[in-house]
Amino acid sequence: MADKTTSNRGRKKKEGVLKKYDIRLRLWEGEDDDLIAFLEGLPNGQRPAGLKLALRSGGSLSDLQATDLEEDEEEMDFDLDDFLS
Repeated sequence: MADKTTSNRGRKKKEGVLKKYDIRLRLWEGEDDDLIAFLEGLPNGQRPAGLKLALRSGGSLSDLQATDLEEDEEEMDFDLDDFLS
């Protein structure tokens, strides 16, 4: 049996100082359809990664796909449904 003290399982601990931002976003059908479609097209639990991808891309949301998200993206420490309401 492997020694648990030497296990490298799980995510690597992040270095640096955590910055946390709570943002409330209201989107309106007919006005924000591209943003609504982008956010609703993301898999469950991947909205934080999708938002990071969109902010970093600087391009059109129609060019971004859920498959562009990294599999190992960390989960954010806030309630995203509250964030998006």
